[in-house]
Amino acid sequence: MEPQSPVSASARSDAPSVPAAPPSSAEATLVPTISVFRSFEALESLRPAWRELCQYCDADVDFLQNIVAQRPGFLRPHVMVFSTPGTATTMLVGRIEKRAWRFWLRPQTTAGQSVAVLVVPEGGVIGAESVVACEHVVREVGCALRRGEFDLALFGGLEKGTPLHDAVCSGPAFFCRDHGVKHETHWHGRLPGTLDEFLCRISSQHRSVFRRKQRKLESAFPGQIHFRTFTQPGEVEDLAAAAAEVALQTYQYRRGGGYRPSQEGKSFLELAARNQWLRGYVLYAGKLPIAFWIGTLYQSSFRLDTTGYLQDYKDFDPGIILFLHMVDDLCKQRVKQLDFGSGESPYKARFGDTKLEMAIACMFAPTVKSVMLMTAKCLRYSLENTGRHIASRIGLEHPLRKIWHHLPSALQMKQSLELTLVCLMLIFLGTWQRWLKWPEGALLTAALCVLTSLEIVHRLRTPQTPEHGATRPDRVWSAS
Repeated sequence: MEPQSPVSASARSDAPSVPAAPPSSAEATLVPTISVFRSFEALESLRPAWRELCQYCDADVDFLQNIVAQRPGFLRPHVMVFSTPGTATTMLVGRIEKRAWRFWLRPQTTAGQSVAVLVVPEGGVIGAESVVACEHVVREVGCALRRGEFDLALFGGLEKGTPLHDAVCSGPAFFCRDHGVKHETHWHGRLPGTLDEFLCRISSQHRSVFRRKQRKLESAFPGQIHFRTFTQPGEVEDLAAAAAEVALQTYQYRRGGGYRPSQEGKSFLELAARNQWLRGYVLYAGKLPIAFWIGTLYQSSFRLDTTGYLQDYKDFDPGIILFLHMVDDLCKQRVKQLDFGSGESPYKARFGDTKLEMAIACMFAPTVKSVMLMTAKCLRYSLENTGRHIASRIGLEHPLRKIWHHLPSALQMKQSLELTLVCLMLIFLGTWQRWLKWPEGALLTAALCVLTSLEIVHRLRTPQTPEHGATRPDRVWSAS
């Protein structure tokens, strides 16, 4: 443990495990003590309190150690504890790792800029419900950035409107602030005591459709349809093999997401099984797995990590059939909440009852290198967010998403296509509304089309290696 100098004001929080009496006038003048832990040996002293406070698997001490052991770019843990007499404890759980940061439109064969990143996962700031506590966190991270401990800090799962979101997005100085925040939706669903109660949130017509499709599947494969649940360490090999067999034929795999057979993914399954977090469900037709769901049960909340089904069976909706079997099992286990993860999908809107607006935001060091990173990120995500907002406003978001899901792997030009469409739209509107004169607008359009065509040709000729990650900074897979 390496204690740091105190900061200027006290932080009040409402974390449940630390009794927090209302501070007296004398206590109000106290400043919090900040302790920074930079090794796993030092973190062992925090383990009991950490496990009691933590509400998210991504911020769990065992998860941190597991993911660190699997990633070669890891440098060290970075955990900060803010404590003040009479108030609750606030923790920032993070890790520092080296990442290759590629600028947009640079060839994939070009080595990326090596960047030291402090990764703070969803739920990684524990006990920061008050504005003052969040200000302390952001201030201390800013001090570490100025000292050069890392180039940028990446905060995942920031709920819009919360003190932490406001502090990260507006607290730093102008050139250290993230002007290209990535926005995403996050669905939650309350689990009642029985499956019938859960199904009451959808129409009777939908319920009858689901029952009809399950009967249709059972009649097409009489006596062969069965479900299997995986929770134990000895079952990880079978679960990984079944999920891999199905995942290789899904559109998520073609896009570089979803479940991907890897040592890191397998190690997470083993960790989840050892800690009794793992809940894996597979639907079989005979010996053939046709659909799977894998999730994490943590603190009475079940997180849907990844899913997939065989396209040859899509007329039966095997994913929804298995989903309802999974919900029935979770209701029997008295699980209180379903966490659908980030992203939009029809099944999330149908079965979820709470929609949260989330963000992934960064803080940058006051250096030329970090300002360049901030500019590149701002350009990319500002235009991407603008394009998605326009598509959503005119009702094209879901049709475009459906078309994108069916694109072959050779045409996965998401960044190029999104930016090109937005720029073309802006140039068209500028020419139409006379922001741009006609010759200049035509020349800009032609130049943009030529550059985009060259980029697409280059990517088609360059073998693409799918990445393991999804939109979230810490999850191995994505369920969207």
